[in-house]
Amino acid sequence: MSTATITTEFRTLDAGSRLPDNYVNPYYLEDLKRRVAVARVGGKLFAFDDLYEGCPLSGGLLTGTTLMSQCDGSQFEVTSGAVLRGPAKAPLKVYEVRELDGKIQLRI
Repeated sequence: MSTATITTEFRTLDAGSRLPDNYVNPYYLEDLKRRVAVARVGGKLFAFDDLYEGCPLSGGLLTGTTLMSQCDGSQFEVTSGAVLRGPAKAPLKVYEVRELDGKIQLRI
């Protein structure tokens, strides 16, 4: 019997108060061995894979809904994961995220 499971449930990442507007926070999902990032822009939350080419996007420059990689200058749209400027060619994987009862929750 496999211990790996796929869930459609939301998981709590953090208190919403720990992510101010116009910031990006990284989170490590130990059970999935995956890093995700959550950005808050204009009061809305957006979640996406944190690592791009081994570089943490959470350390990049967020301007509006555009996130620039600190490693190669690629720019991504955090609302959709789309590449706005290369050299990146593939979009970021995005996830459903919400704030409920003061907690940031993510569905993977």
